[in-house]
Amino acid sequence: MLLRLLPLLAALTPFALADVQFTSPAAGATLPGGGAISVAWKDSGSAPALSALTSYQLFLCAGGNDNTNYIQLAAVTTQGTFAAGNIAQGTVAAGIGGNTKNA
Repeated sequence: MLLRLLPLLAALTPFALADVQFTSPAAGATLPGGGAISVAWKDSGSAPALSALTSYQLFLCAGGNDNTNYIQLAAVTTQGTFAAGNIAQGTVAAGIGGNTKNA
């Protein structure tokens, strides 16, 4: 039985999720649309370590933490590499999101 699951586990390995702690922008920050956005993070200490990873994608989303109640607003970067450091930069178009701040 275990050998039957091995190909499935091997297929899912490239999609490992790392646990990061975002350091910038700060929680609750307001960012104006129509310009550059810079996002920084550090390794949270939970496995897998960021040093074991090679690439990532980062998206700006709105809503909750469950995939059934959030929407993707814009891609910050779709081809990020951890070798470049713990910062991602992209551009967010004006009009993305709302004109009010969530509490």
